[in-house]
Amino acid sequence: MKKRLVIALAAFIFTSGLAFAQEQNYTSHRVSKGETISKIARENKISVSEILRLNPDAKTGIKEGDVIQVPATKNAGKTGTTDTPVAKKVEQVADSKRKTHLVQAKETVFGISRLYNVSVQDLYQWNPELERNGLKANSNLFVSPAATTTATDQTANVTVMLPATKAVTPVDKAQVGYKEIDIEPRQTLYSLAVEYQTSVQKLMELNPELSEGLKSGQKIKVPTTGKSVAEAPKTSETKPVGSSAQENQAYNTITIEPKQTLFSIAKEYNLSVDELIEMNPDLRKGGLQIGMELNIPSTGGAPVKSTTTEPKWSVEPSGAFVDLTTSVDRYTAKELVLLLPFNTSRIGDNINDRMKTDGFLNMTMDFYLGAKLAIDKATRMGLPLTVKVFDSNETKNSSDVKRILQGEGISKAEVVIGPFFQSNVDEAVKALPNSDIVLVSPLSNEKANPSPQLVQTMPYGDVLKQALLEYFSKGDSKITVIVDEKKTSTKRFMQRNYPNIKLIETKELKDIDKTLVAGKNNVFILDSNSIESALLLTDKLKTRTDKFDIQVASFDKSEVFDYGEIKIETLVGLNYTFPSVTRDSETSLDTTFAREYKAQNNAVPNRFAIRGYDVTLDVILRMFQREGFTGSIGVKSTEIENKFVYSKNPEGTIRNKGVYILQYNNDLTVKVVE
Repeated sequence: MKKRLVIALAAFIFTSGLAFAQEQNYTSHRVSKGETISKIARENKISVSEILRLNPDAKTGIKEGDVIQVPATKNAGKTGTTDTPVAKKVEQVADSKRKTHLVQAKETVFGISRLYNVSVQDLYQWNPELERNGLKANSNLFVSPAATTTATDQTANVTVMLPATKAVTPVDKAQVGYKEIDIEPRQTLYSLAVEYQTSVQKLMELNPELSEGLKSGQKIKVPTTGKSVAEAPKTSETKPVGSSAQENQAYNTITIEPKQTLFSIAKEYNLSVDELIEMNPDLRKGGLQIGMELNIPSTGGAPVKSTTTEPKWSVEPSGAFVDLTTSVDRYTAKELVLLLPFNTSRIGDNINDRMKTDGFLNMTMDFYLGAKLAIDKATRMGLPLTVKVFDSNETKNSSDVKRILQGEGISKAEVVIGPFFQSNVDEAVKALPNSDIVLVSPLSNEKANPSPQLVQTMPYGDVLKQALLEYFSKGDSKITVIVDEKKTSTKRFMQRNYPNIKLIETKELKDIDKTLVAGKNNVFILDSNSIESALLLTDKLKTRTDKFDIQVASFDKSEVFDYGEIKIETLVGLNYTFPSVTRDSETSLDTTFAREYKAQNNAVPNRFAIRGYDVTLDVILRMFQREGFTGSIGVKSTEIENKFVYSKNPEGTIRNKGVYILQYNNDLTVKVVE
């Protein structure tokens, strides 16, 4: 298990055609004799505090031979040989065009993987001798595959895995010509490949400098054999290529704007999605992209007017639970961002030791590995999804969230998942670059500052209380809530929301059996941290079940009922019942997800891994509904262990109210009763 965590953390990258992002590129700098932090800061045009933030160990001083991290972008203009970054010690292997890295003393496989944005697993695969001999100084490592189809996204300056080819009909090489074009903002290698009917790989071959990234204003070569939209004269009317059935139909062109979908365009122009795709065959290849042009019939007049251009938030849940996989829209490209607290700057070189002691890092890794499998599933479903993962570098009192969200590469996202701590969630909502992005809080159950852009997926304590009380209130039950004297929050909740339900303190437990009523379901809900109270309650009631209907319950899975002197048979006899965010079912470990997780990570998924999978998959499936994420928020859904039933609370925040009611069963298992 530790090995898979180390590999996953070092890799920190999605495969299967997905994008992976870091906030900024960094390179390694080896400290020379006589160098100080101040000198390095001046030469790299950064502040001393930024160096210390990237290298916490440097606070105690640096010495000759140490390797520290500095931003690559700010070091780009640096000249000279003494302080040349390790990243520049890369040579092209002529026959295979593979990059190599000259290993320096004290470097680690993990550090090299971060330097080149590849995974540790890839490095071992490309360099079999690593497994046998380990990493040795002055040896050369391959840091790229023999034939790569990777490109660099100019917006976030990250590696993007793309299909090997997007070419259409083959052409005679003798007829191939080339021309130079200027790169415009927001253009990508993928969009250029589609536009000029070529492949990303071909563009990379024509322009070797693209290995350093695509930049706005840059000149590159493109083939002139394909019929490019850019080459075609712009007219008010065009005809779709290859649509013989509609030869005499006149068409207008429209340019796709952010947040538009095939569903919204079809609705606006009174068409079906299938008709749009028939008129625009390129949609079958790359899906809907911002800035692309679509053919729309010129007959039929102006677009259909509506009172709103975007689906309204229909927050109140209605109807039965729905399988979202049956209604996805595979033609509109979407972007998802994850902010996860890997806190890589504080890990150091020995990840194995850190994993043994850092529970928070283990939780983050489990969540990430679950989320990764959800994204893998979306890829297998054919969803045109781009995912960017950022290290939020967070504690309860600090994070990099604001700087990440105010940087480049976020504005196209529809949803951001993360961060983990509630204080950082509140900060992140304020820092969202535009009002169309929704932030989904995956783990915090604390109450948040109200915002229409915030969705909290973890039900908070009052939701669990309400779910349990509503469950018992449906039947003919006599309910008594028993609380510790210091449980003021529960007392306030009951007095405010359920004033008619009897509320007593634990000091009155000695006579609790005298309150039983025949012909009623006598429900006793204990909210106490006292093992003595739990033992007294069960002892008083377990001998009366032959004459009375009795149920014992708690507002969560209370540890006091796990006390050794309270036998599980006693809890079964008292129909012990409690609300839970998850099903806690053994069948969760017998799912396709669980089997894939174990196969990849050599461990069964824990609750954080399942939570990562459930939250991420539910978000993705809602994004790919025709109405988009916000338009489908009122739909009720379930995943492996979690329910998602969203509702807007009085403060305006959208919260998940999906809760299970669980009960101890006669076969000593826990069953879902609601």
